[in-house]
Amino acid sequence: MPSRSQATGVRDLLRGGPVSRRRWVGVMVVCIGVMMSFVNVSATLSALSYVQQDLRLSGPTLIWVTSAFPLAMVSLLMSAGTFGELYGRRRTYFAGLVLMGVGSLVAFLAGNAAALIAGQAVMGVGAAVAMPTGLSIVSSTFPDQHERAQAIGVWASTAGIGLAVGPLVSGALLDNFSWHSAYLTNVILALVGAGLVPVFIAEGKHPGRRLDPIGVVLGTIVAAALAFAIIEGGSHGFTTGPSVAAYVLLAVSLPAFVAVELRHRDPMLDLRLFRSASFTVIQLASASAMYGFVGLSLLTILYLQRVAHLDAWSTGVHMLPWMLSYVAVSAVAARVVRSVGMAATLTAGLVLMGVGALALQRVGTVDGYDTMWPPLLALGIGSALLVGPSTAAAVNSVSPLQAGMASATVNTFRQFGSMLGPSILGTVAMTQFPQYLTRDLAAAGLGPDVTPGLVAAAVRGTHPEVPAALGSLLDQAIPEALTSALHLGFAVGGITLLAAAIPTAIFVRQR
Repeated sequence: MPSRSQATGVRDLLRGGPVSRRRWVGVMVVCIGVMMSFVNVSATLSALSYVQQDLRLSGPTLIWVTSAFPLAMVSLLMSAGTFGELYGRRRTYFAGLVLMGVGSLVAFLAGNAAALIAGQAVMGVGAAVAMPTGLSIVSSTFPDQHERAQAIGVWASTAGIGLAVGPLVSGALLDNFSWHSAYLTNVILALVGAGLVPVFIAEGKHPGRRLDPIGVVLGTIVAAALAFAIIEGGSHGFTTGPSVAAYVLLAVSLPAFVAVELRHRDPMLDLRLFRSASFTVIQLASASAMYGFVGLSLLTILYLQRVAHLDAWSTGVHMLPWMLSYVAVSAVAARVVRSVGMAATLTAGLVLMGVGALALQRVGTVDGYDTMWPPLLALGIGSALLVGPSTAAAVNSVSPLQAGMASATVNTFRQFGSMLGPSILGTVAMTQFPQYLTRDLAAAGLGPDVTPGLVAAAVRGTHPEVPAALGSLLDQAIPEALTSALHLGFAVGGITLLAAAIPTAIFVRQR
């Protein structure tokens, strides 16, 4: 069912002239790129258990399956946004869609972890090209700020559509075919989008924009080093050799990047934007939104699949209160901002997400769905008040000629948040799970000669062949230990989101 904002767009198509119709159809074509990004995220999360069992992946390898996409994306977002302004937005967006389609095809054909991770990385490169360029296309198409905010609201709402469609479509496929089929959706979307781009999107560039090659290289190194440190720390520990090497590279490249950008006459990233406390905190709110969105989604899916033992399709259905409320509220988020202001809207979004995360701690191993859907609804409403408005705030706070830079910046912060969420919350839950399970099995009388093997099998998501009495014990102990670990993850996520609400309420001043 179309959202109110999308319905408004349809009315504009019917009432307006050819130029108006082309603008709104162009927005819909640009929405394909953002939808593909979130379809991939949600489909990958839904397929994780199937991938792990089929390819027999270790925990750290599984983390890289989910992290290769955001690592490639966040490393290239700022530079890719610049390329769209320099070489043409339509051409760059088209290239992004093609790369995402190729990456999805590689993942579909993958027969081992290396090929699957490579496919995810190619998709990440494509998303890095398509996302900021697509948002820049939307921003440059609508010069009026209110109309632009409405169009950005439509653009942002398709993220929720992608997150809702991903589990449902991939769930139907996973229940009937292998995990490879989960990546077919994006192959089809890429073909459709690539066919529509030349017809409905006009070419456009930034007049007089110059390439900042040193800034591009250093910015990519800074983003990649920070992203790698986060992912490697989440999978192997934050004091390992690769993590320390990433810290050193970051410590060297970040000051060099700042020095180059401050001196360049046309920098890739105008650091003067961050003199505004409001602009800076808006980036924090954007990162926090995706931190909660992706990280808490991962924990919720783990609960539904590993504790409630739902199949992929049923998991997607149970996530609908979150995703549908996100889409519905995104349609009116721009009106909420005009009524109460940006600070109140973003603060309310962070508080609702934080409260929703904390409320998920009430869900036990045998509780009915009545305990879960209200927190999921709060998460959907809260994220809708964050994602679209924070993006519009970042883009509207600069001149139209800086829209590409602003969209690349806010998307970079969002993707850092989407990496931090599963890396931190997933690591908290999955490192505590074996500890809780070991404790519970020891309390039940099992000795140290038996417990490690059982715990290792549980972490991999497998159930070893054991006597009936021991099997009954595991059937009770594993869900209880995993639920306790997930509760800790929900608590960490909720507290972080509530903490982010404080500077948002104080410093955001944009109406």
